[in-house]
Amino acid sequence: MEKLINEFSVGLFFWQAVVFILLLFLLRKFAWTPILNAVNEREQGIKDALDAAQKAKLEMANLQADNEKLLQEARAEREAMIKEAREIKASMIAGAKDEAQAEASKAIAGCTGNHRGREKSSCCRIKANSS
Repeated sequence: MEKLINEFSVGLFFWQAVVFILLLFLLRKFAWTPILNAVNEREQGIKDALDAAQKAKLEMANLQADNEKLLQEARAEREAMIKEAREIKASMIAGAKDEAQAEASKAIAGCTGNHRGREKSSCCRIKANSS
C-alpha cells in the first residue's frame, strides 16, 4: 500500500479519470439507453401478454357459462320431450284399452244376443218336436 502512495502520479490519475468519465458517457449514450429501451419493450410485451391472457380467461369463462346455460336448456327441453312422450304413450294406451273394451263389450253383447236367439229357436224346435 505504501508503494502505491509513493508511486502515485497526478497526471496518470487525471487521465484515468477522464477516460473513465468518457467511457461512462459513451456507455450511457450507446449502451445504457438501448438496454433500457429493450427492457422497457420487454416489460410492455409481458404486460400485453398478461392482459391478453386475462381477456382470454374471461372470454373462456363467458363461453363456459354460455355452454352451461345451453346445456341446462337442452336438458330442460329433453325432459319436456320425455314427459310429452310419456303422456302421449299413456293416452294411446288408455285409448287402445277403451277401444278394446268397447269392442269386447260389443262382441260379448253380440254373442249373448246370438246365444239367446239360438236358445229360443232351440227351445221352439224342441217344443215343436215334442208336440
